Amino acid sequence: MRKSRGFEGELIIEIPKVATSHCEQLPLISQLFIARMGYYPKALHHYYQRPNGISQAILLYCSDGEGWIELGGNIAQVRAGEVVILPLDVPHSYGADKINPWSIYWLHLTGAYCDAATAAVMGRDGEPARAVQVGFSEERNALFTHIATTLLKGYSASNLLHANLTLPHYLSSFIAPEHFGSQKLSASAASPTEKAILYMQENLSNSLTLDNIARSVNLSVSFFSRKFKKDTGYAPIEYFNYLRIQKACQLLHFSTWRINEVASAIGIDDPFYFSRLFKQQMGLSPVHYRKNKGIERQ
Repeated sequence: MRKSRGFEGELIIEIPKVATSHCEQLPLISQLFIARMGYYPKALHHYYQRPNGISQAILLYCSDGEGWIELGGNIAQVRAGEVVILPLDVPHSYGADKINPWSIYWLHLTGAYCDAATAAVMGRDGEPARAVQVGFSEERNALFTHIATTLLKGYSASNLLHANLTLPHYLSSFIAPEHFGSQKLSASAASPTEKAILYMQENLSNSLTLDNIARSVNLSVSFFSRKFKKDTGYAPIEYFNYLRIQKACQLLHFSTWRINEVASAIGIDDPFYFSRLFKQQMGLSPVHYRKNKGIERQ
């Protein structure tokens, strides 16, 4: 037996056409908004197939049990704590595990930013079908409930705006799960990239090398560099320099230290190199940055 709905305790919200048309006219949400949403608990026999895909992105977050997706002819398992977004207009099917059926929160998204939202949550590594491990968060589930509760109150402009302006916050719980409630990671549970960033933050006053950072997470320089760039979009030393200049901005703003003292505090002994690096990132020199913030001493 297969079914697409009809699960005890389920929630389904169908946004009427008049309301989605209204969303298209509201500039703050017109590029990404919710067309349907719901929650299926312990969805035994849940199954859906769309041979031609659909002109909406479909987010499936598995909070319990297991299921599977088939996307473009490739099959992947979806386990508790994992999320997947099925992109627009791609043939797909999905369903619950027969023995341990999933509980899923789901959203249908529409608008010009659907592809961007999919890429942000799922990454850009080109894998044909997969789910992303994001763990569990009460805050994430509370955001979903808040969006649903708002839409259940009706489809006034204020309700549509509030629900869909909350949507990016909800999506961010999948993009950066370490920032959400119980998802905050301990050092032992953090990924190598997260551990490396923590190491950088703890050593802003030192002159770190790429080898220092790679060794701090027990990885080879080449493998670490590739992984870090994939995870963050930046080379490790480039990222470290951004953190240093961020710290320098704080010191220039809140302290009366001289420029060379600020440079030394972020592990740079050459004030001229510090000034070049600062200007490269901030678009003005440390001296002018401080003057613009109203602190005249140099």
